[in-house]
Amino acid sequence: MEKRHSTTVLGEMLREQICCLGRIVARHQVPDDVVWEIAKGFDLIYQRARRQVEASAGGPELPPLPYRMEPHPGLTYLLEKLDLEASAKAGEASRG
Repeated sequence: MEKRHSTTVLGEMLREQICCLGRIVARHQVPDDVVWEIAKGFDLIYQRARRQVEASAGGPELPPLPYRMEPHPGLTYLLEKLDLEASAKAGEASRG
């Protein structure tokens, strides 16, 4: 995938996540400081992914951005689910 296209896709995905977050925040009256923490986390994730795209497209190798916090248990569940799906796909690929 071309660097410019990949960066565009990342930006569109972030925009959709922000809209999703906005609906949740409005519905559940999430405190402002929590929304700011989530927004900062989304920005960190976006910047990290964008740096990976730039590095994979032949750009200069940049040091990774730091990870900071432990995720909420509900988010941990989703991350573990993604890991299980990736492991299952990798197992299918090695058998096929």
